[in-house]
Amino acid sequence: MPNVQKDLRSAYLPSLVELLLLGAKSRPVSITTKELASRLGKSQQAASKHVLELEKEGYIERQRSGRSFAIRLTDRGANSLASFYLMLRSVMEEAPDIYEFHGIVFTGIGEGGYYMGLKGYRDQFKEKLSFYPYPGTLNLKLQSPVERQRLHELIQRQGMRVEGFADGKRTYGGLKFFNALVEDERGAVLAIDRTHYDNSVMEIISPVKLREALNLQDGSVVNIKVFM
Repeated sequence: MPNVQKDLRSAYLPSLVELLLLGAKSRPVSITTKELASRLGKSQQAASKHVLELEKEGYIERQRSGRSFAIRLTDRGANSLASFYLMLRSVMEEAPDIYEFHGIVFTGIGEGGYYMGLKGYRDQFKEKLSFYPYPGTLNLKLQSPVERQRLHELIQRQGMRVEGFADGKRTYGGLKFFNALVEDERGAVLAIDRTHYDNSVMEIISPVKLREALNLQDGSVVNIKVFM
């Protein structure tokens, strides 16, 4: 489960939610701190502090409009609320049995082969998946915004854990994974703790080289079913 408080103090969530309900995601809305305080059931001083802190941290933008301010949520503010929503949804709703995706094959930067060849990872995958992964990952690009949101929601789930380790020279981060079928081949979708990819990219491991087994090349469209 994501720790939203690392990114946004929970005390300020009600203020952001009220601004969202007023329409501040799509346009600036004029509101005084007295009006905001009334909607929140807090003192004007507390509401004013919230607004100043939210602006300082980059969650909102303000412009003076007469005796009040016109306030609009920034991308950071809107994204923080979206992450909070997904966290609540993942806790309160029953997870679907299967998540389905369609991804376009592309060539990554080549790190997958190196990491999947490390004994610290390979032994844990063998123990938990009953296979050693082929030393490389299949990289898929998700085109649909719906599927990107679905992937974001998926990686909030618990999954199975592979712990990070050290080899005396450097440390390697942990990750979690989800059992999957890539077309008809067995595999697993990775959710890496420290990754340079966003939620438009899916990284998959398998006991076989999927490009050869499925006759794939860059631009091929692949169907993936992820099982909870």
